[in-house]
Amino acid sequence: MSETSRQQFQIHLPGLLKVLAENLYSNKKVAIRELLQNAHDSCVRRLVESEPERFKSRVEVTLDATRRVLTISDNGSGLTADEVRDYLSTIGRSYTRELGEKLAFFSPDDAARLIGQFGLGFLSAFLIASEVTLTTRSMQPNAPALRWHSDGDVHYDLASGERKEVGTTVELKLKPAAAFLLNEDVLIETIEQYADFLPVPIYVGRGSRPVNLMTPPWETPEPEAQIPEYIQRVYKTSEPLCIIPLHDQEIDLGHDTMLVPLKGFLFVPQTSVVSVREYGDLLVYIRHMFICGNQRDLLPPWARFVRGVIDCAFLQPTASREEIHQDENFNFARQALEIQLSGALRRIAEDDPVTWKKIVRGHSDVITGWAVQDNEFFDQVADLVVFRTSRGLLNLPEYLETTHGAIYYVTREMGSLQEQLLGEGRGMPVIEAVWFAVTPFLQKYADWKKDIQLVQLDGEATQLLRPVPERPFANLLKYFQKQGVKVKVAAFKPEEVPALMIYPKDAEFFRDTKDALEKDELPGPLAGLVDAYMTRASLSDADLKGTLYLNASNTLITRLAEDPPPAATLDALLTTLYQVARLFAGRMLTPAEVATSFQTLGSALNGLWPQ
Repeated sequence: MSETSRQQFQIHLPGLLKVLAENLYSNKKVAIRELLQNAHDSCVRRLVESEPERFKSRVEVTLDATRRVLTISDNGSGLTADEVRDYLSTIGRSYTRELGEKLAFFSPDDAARLIGQFGLGFLSAFLIASEVTLTTRSMQPNAPALRWHSDGDVHYDLASGERKEVGTTVELKLKPAAAFLLNEDVLIETIEQYADFLPVPIYVGRGSRPVNLMTPPWETPEPEAQIPEYIQRVYKTSEPLCIIPLHDQEIDLGHDTMLVPLKGFLFVPQTSVVSVREYGDLLVYIRHMFICGNQRDLLPPWARFVRGVIDCAFLQPTASREEIHQDENFNFARQALEIQLSGALRRIAEDDPVTWKKIVRGHSDVITGWAVQDNEFFDQVADLVVFRTSRGLLNLPEYLETTHGAIYYVTREMGSLQEQLLGEGRGMPVIEAVWFAVTPFLQKYADWKKDIQLVQLDGEATQLLRPVPERPFANLLKYFQKQGVKVKVAAFKPEEVPALMIYPKDAEFFRDTKDALEKDELPGPLAGLVDAYMTRASLSDADLKGTLYLNASNTLITRLAEDPPPAATLDALLTTLYQVARLFAGRMLTPAEVATSFQTLGSALNGLWPQ
């Protein structure tokens, strides 16, 4: 074709309906949300355009399991024939949006009450229904009742209907895959999820009371009582450590300011556990309609111990209204939340130290991790974060009172008990820095305070041993050397401990890497690098077997050195000391070696038994 010709897109409506209805939404339940929102906006329209003092809105939802029909009926504004054609049957055109635009200038409060935006919501009916029948009567004077029907294809039928009162009824012939909505409990749960805060009462079946709250807990006359009750009902959690009410927030744009509308609350649960129960999530509403849960990007990254519910008209929902756009408004809302959360936590720390201490202790791991990454947050919590120590939970000021400027810590959970024992023997509690964020936190704290010494004990426990002359213990050393055991004598506390087996730092890594090299399990280039590293480290097989340290301060050791028993008894005692030290170290033993160690220990003890 040599000449350019202008063509028009052709729309295959059945295919478009199928794609939009089945792929725009990820959850069939959103059809209920969209239809309830339409009913709500219809009621708001009637309230705004008719006589407010005489109108009481109402939405009724009924089920007919036999016919597999779900019906949603409202007493809102209803539709004229023109409105049915121009809005209901025109995809992408929204009467609610256009009404909102008209009201925005003259009556912004009324405009803010409307929810609809895209003109797509009614399509969601075909997500759950094979047939949709709508019966409506407009509030316009002398407007006739109309019946609209569609099977979801290119056609729809519009005819006279039967309805005496103003309003609209939508009857849905449910598909088999949506039959679960015929369960009244499921239906009520769905309405509570999406429409709990809509100000229009929603009745289900023959219920005499609305199933939705209608008023968010923060807008009730007694929010201090209603918000905790709401948290208990929705989050199934015990009383939170604190609740932070939200309010409109002014944002500094540099050249100007902006007011971000914000309602709802944040709260801090009792405890959190990293990777198991980490929070930092929000339930998000826009104009009282639920949009999404578990929203983790609106809160600052360090706030993984905070949860909450927000209603922010500034946020923009996606077309399916199951998520929110992460646009400029999203960033403004996030900034507003961070300002209010940081300010509230700072006030709690200053005015209510008991609650602040509970917050930091209840969420220690999460707070430690984020404090490492956020300097301002670190400054707020540095002296309050608590650590697991050999003397229980302590914050660093409490800890440093006992160590006079030094922090002793171990980074292994397994095999660190003897290092903690040595520290306590010298009167120094030892911090368990097993959680990966603890060590960098301690390093950051030491840099912050300038005059603090950090001492890692696992692999470096010999710092707590005092060398002594070996000659008085020559007979003991000679015995172990004959057994091929690397042995030394030192004085250490507690004096009740006769011997310890101490391994080099990263001994497990060297052992496992050595095995991998010997079995040719590492790729060539990597094997070369690892082998070079192992050579530089210069750890021998004897080093990897550990060093047995005899305690020169222990009465049993000094007695065995000064007045040894008969050879057989001495052999049994020293074998027992060695095997107990290996087992107590908790490191570098395979299950088979542990079994052998117990067998040897048993034989040695049996040798002490009188024959």
